[in-house]
Amino acid sequence: MKIGIVGAGIMGLASAWALARRGHAVTVFDQGPIPNPVCSSFDEHRIIRHAYGNMRGYALMMPEAFAAWGRMWDDLGRSHFVPAPATYCFRMEFDWYRHVSACLDHMGIAYRDVPPDEVARDLPMVNRDGLFRVVETHGSGLLMADRIVTDLVRALPAMGVDLRPHSRIAAVDPERARLDGWEGDAIVVAAGAWVGQLLGELPEAPRPTAQTVVYLEPPADLAEAWSRAPLLLNRLPVASGGAYILPPLAGSRLKAGDYAHNDDGAPDAPRVPTARQIERVMEAARLSLAGFERYRMIEAKSCLYTVTSDERFAIRPLGARGWLASACSGHGFKMAALVGEAVADGVTGARPAAEVTDWMAARLTDPILAEV
Repeated sequence: MKIGIVGAGIMGLASAWALARRGHAVTVFDQGPIPNPVCSSFDEHRIIRHAYGNMRGYALMMPEAFAAWGRMWDDLGRSHFVPAPATYCFRMEFDWYRHVSACLDHMGIAYRDVPPDEVARDLPMVNRDGLFRVVETHGSGLLMADRIVTDLVRALPAMGVDLRPHSRIAAVDPERARLDGWEGDAIVVAAGAWVGQLLGELPEAPRPTAQTVVYLEPPADLAEAWSRAPLLLNRLPVASGGAYILPPLAGSRLKAGDYAHNDDGAPDAPRVPTARQIERVMEAARLSLAGFERYRMIEAKSCLYTVTSDERFAIRPLGARGWLASACSGHGFKMAALVGEAVADGVTGARPAAEVTDWMAARLTDPILAEV
């Protein structure tokens, strides 16, 4: 098949990878450079984990997501996954443990409560004020996001993929598989925050939101502790819900972000975080880390997530010869390789379209642990 993909973020590139490895002729269009340093996918690292809170259906899909990344590592010739435990620090009541323990038990993933003396000894960076429970989970780590995107851009042309940077698409015709003068057998729209501009109103109502992260330089006396630190996920009684803090592993920098999806973002606006957005992240990090005044902010960045109200993927047909591949919340990256394979299944008819859509919306896996 001759397939056009709009968008060269991780979803578009992963879809191109999955289709090309099945022998199809793929062209990827992006309005900017490829890779595009301002796209949501181009960041130092992203979390991947089996612990998924109350989104049990997606938790049960994570073994398949890890397997899909393994297939991509095989094709790229190297892995961009750095294993590390994910340690959850709670300073508020949160209906998390019941869901996560059920899912991890079902999948055979290890987890444990970390006693206070061990927190004090092994996690000296953690602010212990108000801390009432710490849970360590395994089956997690970091995806080195910009390295994955860069390696895909290097590998895809050798797989026969035609990458077309600086090719802004203004018109999409999913009925006839046409894109501004290009015509093929099928098209995939994986345009992230621009999907509304391209397709108009959609039933899922995907909304671009500005997500701010800050990069920090830790105190010199904590450098060694940070070099072996887990992912730290902090639930806090603040408006943003808390902070996730990713350790500086494998040459990356220490990064903090929050859980808020409140800031609407304009796709064509500069990716410049406001002072309020930065301070919201810094407040959550300040409550999470001991002696936060000793940390220095190196950089603050913003990207645009595409969020749906139920935070589920929208992977579905568009017209007669098109497919929509839209992310949701922050799990767009961690499942990207699996999404690419799902898109390939849908476009080529390897699986029924409705099954692909329901699977990526976790409607096939949700019921499995509904009663646990």
